[in-house]
Amino acid sequence: MSPGLQLTVVDRLLKDIMQSELPFGGTTVLFAGDFRQILPVVRRGTRAAIVAASIRHHHLWDVFERFSLTQNMRANNDEDFAAWLLQLGNGQLPAVDGNVNTVKIPRNMVCDIANLIDFVYPQQMSLANIDDFARKIILCPRNEDCRQVNRTVLQRVTGAARTYTAIDTVVADDVDEIANYPTEFLNSLEPDGLPPYRLTLVVGSVVMLLRNHDPKIRLCNGTRLVVTELRRNNFKARLLADAGEGQDDIVIPRIPLSFSGDDDLPFTMRRVQFPVRLSFAMTINKSQGQTFDRVGLFLPSPVFTHGQLYVAFSRVRASESIKAGDVATPFNLSQGI
Repeated sequence: MSPGLQLTVVDRLLKDIMQSELPFGGTTVLFAGDFRQILPVVRRGTRAAIVAASIRHHHLWDVFERFSLTQNMRANNDEDFAAWLLQLGNGQLPAVDGNVNTVKIPRNMVCDIANLIDFVYPQQMSLANIDDFARKIILCPRNEDCRQVNRTVLQRVTGAARTYTAIDTVVADDVDEIANYPTEFLNSLEPDGLPPYRLTLVVGSVVMLLRNHDPKIRLCNGTRLVVTELRRNNFKARLLADAGEGQDDIVIPRIPLSFSGDDDLPFTMRRVQFPVRLSFAMTINKSQGQTFDRVGLFLPSPVFTHGQLYVAFSRVRASESIKAGDVATPFNLSQGI
């Protein structure tokens, strides 16, 4: 969900273009969203700050004419599951031991992590059976959980393998400042939004782009690809959504990627590496708006933001297409705005 600040930017831009002081310059603008889903991300923000960043608390909210959709088209053929999802999103499911910040997950949707991976992915994976896992995914609350699952699933892929190492540097004018951060320290970092220093790829493995590469052919941040050929200085891949349609392969080169991280790192880091990471698993936030044939939820720790559990469970069309694995404790479910 977009934060209210973006709404202000669009409002001012349209007022300038239309030379009118009416909201959005007097033009009709259609917004679509669901407050049951994940709210805007506010870095280290409190619950109040996150809620305040939503368009529900924007000064233009009162001029909106609001319409409500009532039918879940994705789960249209499983009415019981659609009704359960609605209760989940509204915070109406039974709590655990009276704790309003918890929710019970049905026992038939829970399994251990080993069975979870088997539920989503076949034992042997390669380009030959790409259709068996092209539209399947494991979702996790945190990036570290995704890395753990990706390493495990990669062992199931049979094909030529190659490990690519990156070149890490610190961007600074002061030579003494650069000397404060040894190369070994930079290599050990894996900030959000950057590929790993040591990237192991296998022909047939699934990766996700971390930068916009060529939007005209749908190569954008978040696009999933399947690796088809590994070379010394680049590799070939094709869009995972069209993996079985004989499309042309795309060459992915190494590029310089920068990261400052604001308060996370006291310096700007530059990493020259392929702009991808393994994507047998992805974060729940990244999965918003997508539909999968089968989903596994790896939940070693509670979800931590509003709507994550609702978004995760609503990525599939029916209840038998989703399992939650490694569920050790009741899971948090933030209430609506």
